[in-house]
Amino acid sequence: MWRKLLFAAVILILLVTGGAWASDYEHKLDVNKMDVFWSIDGDKIHVKLSAKTTGWVAIGFDPEKAMQGANIIIGAVKNGKVKIEDHYGDRKRGHKSDEKLGSANHVMDPIGLEENGVTTISFSLPLDSGDKWDKPIDPEKWSRIMIAYGSGRDSFKAGHAWRGVYEINYTTGESKKIK
Repeated sequence: MWRKLLFAAVILILLVTGGAWASDYEHKLDVNKMDVFWSIDGDKIHVKLSAKTTGWVAIGFDPEKAMQGANIIIGAVKNGKVKIEDHYGDRKRGHKSDEKLGSANHVMDPIGLEENGVTTISFSLPLDSGDKWDKPIDPEKWSRIMIAYGSGRDSFKAGHAWRGVYEINYTTGESKKIK
C-alpha cells in the first residue's frame, strides 16, 4: 500500500511542478486556456494536454471533415484515476473507441491529474500503429490537429466547452490556427 502512495505522490509532484516533464517536451502550443506539448522520440510521439476544465481533454490527429477520419485521444481524471482512450472519428460530429470498432487502444504510459480546476493528461502513441483506425503520423510534414476540452463532466459524451483546429509541424513546433 505504501508503495502505491509513494508512486502517486511522485506522479503528483511531477504533474504539479512540471518536474521532469517540462524538459521532456520539445514543443508547445498554448491556446484558449489549453496547452499542448509534444515530442517525437524514435517511432513514438509523447503528448501532454492541459486545460482549465474538470472535464475531459482531447486531441485529434489528421481530421478530414470536422471529427471524421481523426485519430482522437481523449482523457479525463475522475476520483484520482486517469482514463485515456483511443477513438476514431467515425462521422463528422462523433467518434467511437477503437475497441468498440473491433481494434485496440494504442495509448501507452497514461498519466493524469486534476487539480485546481485543471485537467492534465500525458501519453505516448506509436507514430504508426498499423491499425486501420489510426493514421500514421509523419513528423517530417505539416499536419492538422484538433484540440478540445469538455464542459466540466468527465463523461466522454459530454459536449465541448472549446475546440480548435491547427496545422502544426511536429519537428519545428511551428503552428497556425485553421478554425
